[in-house]
Order: sequence, then structure tokens, then C-alpha cells
Amino acid sequence: MIDLIDILDDQSAFDYLLTEENLRESMKMIEVNIFRTFANKNNKKQQQVDPDEDEPHLEEAWPHLQLVYELFLKFMMSNHFSGKTMANNISQNFISQFLELFDSEDPRERDYLKTILHRIYGKYMSLRPYIR
Repeated sequence: MIDLIDILDDQSAFDYLLTEENLRESMKMIEVNIFRTFANKNNKKQQQVDPDEDEPHLEEAWPHLQLVYELFLKFMMSNHFSGKTMANNISQNFISQFLELFDSEDPRERDYLKTILHRIYGKYMSLRPYIR
């Protein structure tokens, strides 16, 4: 995946590397990797939380997740695909699940989420109602 991310730094790579079918499959891979249940989400009320503890829970799988988010961000920054093509690959369900990821305690993940969400909101007008 690192090689793919590096290749996508060259905008001309999109011309020969990414087709709509590859985009569709890449979005499936992104979904499978980032959409998950947080172990602490359902147990927050049951946990004894120390109010003096300021350390957030850092996601153990972050090295892997960071690559997935970086790839997703490359797609969002690209001008290769039309807004309609990208919007067709980002459903209302995807947006809903994406917004739920803001429950992550890992500030690194929330930073990527914020950046990607701003890109989606600014670039794909048809998806704005789902985000609001």
C-alpha cells in the first residue's frame, strides 16, 4: 500500500492506474479497514474513568489505519474523478459510518477524519445533505 500511496503523488498515475472499477474496489477496501466497532464505545458508562487521566486511547492498529486514511485522502485530493463518480462511490451509509468514527479517542485518527470530511464536503455538493 505504501508503494501505491507514493505512486499517487504523481497525478499522471491516476490516468493509467485508477479506473472507475479500481476506485470502486479501493473504496470497498477502505470501508473494510476503517469501519469498526470501538472496544470502549459501549463500555464508557460502565468504565471507572479517572478524571485526572488526560491521555487518550491510541489505536493499536494506527500504523495500518494511517496508510488506509492516507490513500483515502489521496483520492479526495485528486481531480481525476468527476464529482459524480466519487459521489456514486460514497453512499449515505458510508457517510453515516464515517461520522461515527469521530468517536475514536485517537487524536491522529480524528485529525484524518476531519481533513477528509472537509474535502468531501467542499468538493462533492451532492453529499453535503448527508453530512449535515
